Amino acid sequence: TTYHNVTMDDEPPKQTQSYWEAIVSNRSHAKSLQSDGTTSGHNLFEKMATLNINYRINEERHHRCPVCWYCTVRCVCDLMPQNIDRDDLPNVKILLLLHHKEYLNAGNSAKSLIALLPEENIELYVYGKEGDFDRCIDEMMIDQGRHTAILWPGENAVSVEEFISSCCLPATQSNISKMTKSGGSDNGAVEHNYQADKEQTILRIVALDGTYKNAKNMHKTIRRRLHEEDHMMPSCVALHPKSVSQFHRAKKNYGTAIKDNLKVNERMDERALRVSTAEACALLLTELGAKECVQEKIIKALLVNNCNRVT
Repeated sequence: TTYHNVTMDDEPPKQTQSYWEAIVSNRSHAKSLQSDGTTSGHNLFEKMATLNINYRINEERHHRCPVCWYCTVRCVCDLMPQNIDRDDLPNVKILLLLHHKEYLNAGNSAKSLIALLPEENIELYVYGKEGDFDRCIDEMMIDQGRHTAILWPGENAVSVEEFISSCCLPATQSNISKMTKSGGSDNGAVEHNYQADKEQTILRIVALDGTYKNAKNMHKTIRRRLHEEDHMMPSCVALHPKSVSQFHRAKKNYGTAIKDNLKVNERMDERALRVSTAEACALLLTELGAKECVQEKIIKALLVNNCNRVT
């Protein structure tokens, strides 16, 4: 059974501990790891989180859908929109850093992105699963992170346009369209150069998914790790939504971060209080040149995930 990038062998179900027995057992294991002095800090956190992830998979794998994470009798996969075509997307890869407490949570929004986007446009990393955070950092810092941004509205967050400008790339398909309509000296060359850049350069966007507190901690951990390894911190990118979120858990995540930074960043908009991680990614993809149908499919998936049947 595969739950995205976390796999368990298909073996007969074992008699497992109760939830509370597992908690007591894990706490006892944590104390033993600490007492021998070999494991502490982030390593201890990962060992304990991985135990919890494996426990949940073992408990849920026989009656929970591995795609939508609902129990099989309430699976919503047949109501989901068609997968997003690669040709409808800019050359962007979303690095989804999902807090382990969100894993297998049917109410999570970002898991819809994993189901909808082509494999080359998204990678799931479970924060807390041993090895995943290291792999995420390695992917972020390809070409020294020059073409990587973190979707997080921090104090020094920049706009999408500013991020694209810092990458020395044409901003979006719409901007290219404006350039060609304005009558440059060689419109064909502009289009050709844009397509060449698009094919050669992958923009990597790190999306932090969890409650605000957990997402903020993930951001701090990224910053601390990069500082320890003498790497420059990639830019943080903030968005400015113009409509109310379709997702009932939105205020717990990206929106709360915006609220906390309104006092320090006048460019931020209170409407961003009403956006989920998946919606933030949809808005970002649109600003980077994705076709309109991409955002429409993601919104429809959110409505389905909220158990609303849409046509």
